[in-house]
Amino acid sequence: MTLSLKYTISLAALSLILAACSSQDEKQTDKKVQTMEEIHAEKGKPTHVVLASKMNLADIRKFSGSVEGIQQTHAEAKMSDPIKTIKVGIGSFVQKDQVLAEFFYTGDNTAYQQTEEQVKLLESSTQRLREVYAKGGLSQQNLDEAETQLRIAKLSLETARRKTIVLAPASGVITEVRFKEGEVPSVGATLFTVAKLDQVILKLPITSQDIGLFKKGATATVHLNGEDLKGKVSMVPLAADASTRFFPVEITFNNKGHKLLPGMFITTEVNAKSIDAVAVPNDAIIYKNGLNTVWVVQNGKAVRKIVTPGVSNQNYTQIISGIALSDSVMLDGMSKMNEGDKVLIVD
Repeated sequence: MTLSLKYTISLAALSLILAACSSQDEKQTDKKVQTMEEIHAEKGKPTHVVLASKMNLADIRKFSGSVEGIQQTHAEAKMSDPIKTIKVGIGSFVQKDQVLAEFFYTGDNTAYQQTEEQVKLLESSTQRLREVYAKGGLSQQNLDEAETQLRIAKLSLETARRKTIVLAPASGVITEVRFKEGEVPSVGATLFTVAKLDQVILKLPITSQDIGLFKKGATATVHLNGEDLKGKVSMVPLAADASTRFFPVEITFNNKGHKLLPGMFITTEVNAKSIDAVAVPNDAIIYKNGLNTVWVVQNGKAVRKIVTPGVSNQNYTQIISGIALSDSVMLDGMSKMNEGDKVLIVD
């Protein structure tokens, strides 16, 4: 075989190989890559679902109010004179009959001084009569009369003196001091409030629309500095306060460590009521344009349902109407769904 013939055969073979390769590349090029829309149309848009189920839901409501000592007593002014000294402050722990304040006595000074002088004179004269009685120069009756006059005078002086001091009406914590040194309160004015803090009450001003939510014994929670403090509804009034038109509901808390202090304005979560209801996760509900909607899967297709929500807690919401028990409710991907889209349920 000549060199020319060999060369011709080689070129022919190479041409055949190139033609075959070219044909294969063209076939691969002709194979079209699917778009995401085409994949979704063929297999469905992916989503996770959960079955609408029946569960017991607690209706948790938030209300705010002021803390008070469960037992509060007041120390009042017995005279209308300048306050000389105040011996305690808010937060001070006091014992019953401890001196809280003293007054200057500027009232009927003449009568007070006369009583003082009378006591001194009676003490002196009674002492002399005792000496005479000891020597037999005085009857028992006369001595008894002198002793009685001295006791009465001392009692009058002590009564006048006690008006100048203010005593704690009970053991507890000072939660209110209404006057300052030098000020002149009127007779009967509250000077101090003393409260026992082992238990406190939270008073909630409740409207007529919400009072029906409260039942005696219902639980309540206050979140304070990372702690959950538990209490119970202890009083649900039958009538509103005449001046405020609110119903003063009371919640009692055991107050170990005195974390809740009178005067605090705090918010509590009240377990108003519990119901058995068809419910879905909160994330399944979409609120838009004044409507609450839930997406469900029916016969492999996406269906948008307008729903009426009811009681809700941190995780679930009651569905009063719009879906049925055991409906397959979408949890994600709803923003990409259109009515009637094919759905791919992901495990």
